[in-house]
Amino acid sequence: MLPRSPIRGCLVGLAFACGVLIGPPLRAETLEELDALSDVSVDEATGIAAAQEQAGRGAYLEALATLERVLAVHPKSHEARLIHATFLCAVDDRRGGLVELGRIKKKQVGEQRLAEARATCGQGG
Repeated sequence: MLPRSPIRGCLVGLAFACGVLIGPPLRAETLEELDALSDVSVDEATGIAAAQEQAGRGAYLEALATLERVLAVHPKSHEARLIHATFLCAVDDRRGGLVELGRIKKKQVGEQRLAEARATCGQGG
């Protein structure tokens, strides 16, 4: 396996960020659809359920965006942060997932759920 270059990682991240900023919104074509996506995220439970549905059909980037909107409105949502971390790992952003998991304490989501999320991201308990 080839060693990862920090410059290559930065370039990949920059290319992704540019694509996100320049590219059209995922599956939203009208202002009404964008409003509906934002409205779903206002309620914590509804936003989390929507993100899980999106991930269930393989739309992890949409699910991450939904969870980020939930976290913008509910920054202390440990449930949204835990799921966000596992979805980051699912899209091969292990480092980002582990950073998110580092912000969560066992008492906030339960020791078993946190251990399962860490295992999903490839880090032991």
